[in-house]
Amino acid sequence: MSEWKKNSLPANRKLELTRNPQRSHNCLSTSFRLKNPSKMSKYNSKYLEEKLKRELQAEYVSVTDESDGCGGKFSAVIVTPAFNGKTLLQKHRLVNSTLAEELKEIHAFSQKSYTPEEWEKVKAQ
Repeated sequence: MSEWKKNSLPANRKLELTRNPQRSHNCLSTSFRLKNPSKMSKYNSKYLEEKLKRELQAEYVSVTDESDGCGGKFSAVIVTPAFNGKTLLQKHRLVNSTLAEELKEIHAFSQKSYTPEEWEKVKAQ
């Protein structure tokens, strides 16, 4: 690789040339290395749970940080009567609008949204 290309990478990016033992060719890969990983997101599972419970009057909320603690990827289960009569898309939009500011910093957010009746059926399975 030419010096110009190698030196033109941002400071938080790492370039590696690796060899895959199952293949006869080299693989070029890049990865991000955060300057301060603890600053990736200021949100945690507890914060998101409390906000969803408060804003949606939820009966049950469970938020899991799936990003090894950096706060970039969460999954949630939300149970609230506010979802009664809503389609799945409407439920997701309601949750996304509730977390609009937080989702600007969170890389990935997945959710399972249930009415209390739907939740009872899920738990019974």
